[in-house]
Amino acid sequence: MRVLVTGGAGYLGSEVCRLALEAGHDVVATQLRRPPPYGTPLPLDIREPFDLDADVVVHTAYVQSDPDTIVRGTHNVADAARRAGARLVHLSTDLVFDGEHAPYTEDDEPRPVSDYGRAKLEAERLLPPGALAVRTSLLYGKPGGAQEALAARGRTFYVDEIRCPTRVDELAAALLELAGLDVTGVLHVAAPDAVSRFELAVLLGARDPVGASTPPGRARNVALDSSRSAALLGLPLTGVAALLHS
Repeated sequence: MRVLVTGGAGYLGSEVCRLALEAGHDVVATQLRRPPPYGTPLPLDIREPFDLDADVVVHTAYVQSDPDTIVRGTHNVADAARRAGARLVHLSTDLVFDGEHAPYTEDDEPRPVSDYGRAKLEAERLLPPGALAVRTSLLYGKPGGAQEALAARGRTFYVDEIRCPTRVDELAAALLELAGLDVTGVLHVAAPDAVSRFELAVLLGARDPVGASTPPGRARNVALDSSRSAALLGLPLTGVAALLHS
């Protein structure tokens, strides 16, 4: 396949590129500020309309602090994929939910409480028929991501904000597998262990972490029920507790 990865220099996008290359695919990765470590770089700002030549588009690019970039960028990616007839796999988030009724299935109504969650939900609704929106959770497994916050001693982590931490390489492999399957709409793809940010910090080796309650304006328990994707994928995603203590 010819695979285009948006955000190819990012935490997840770079893993998708690496695994796609290892699988023998032709990989092109969008580049905005820094070159991707894997694949052929494509200088591109997804906030502007563009054309593409690909069989599969894996859309991982986003700016968490800029909802307009998330929505406008996804609009342009979706439009380009539709014109090219490319399979589109779009990355979304557990933060489309309000955190009051977990665990959440794909049938539960999204009620985001943050600007980021609202932008990601709006982006989901821009996808063309035949696309797949993958909702996932915190990512870890290489420098950056969830592990980035562990460098300083005495950092504060929320004891009642519950997520389903997922290894970045396992998610990347799942995205490439799903790109080849006839599944559309929305799918939850996250590891099975639901833990707090504080518990995750302890598991990842944080130095003297401090526990605190989730402040107003943040979703608390957004644990995902990923049983549908677990039934589809050849390899199960590994829970954080089992993985780190194996």
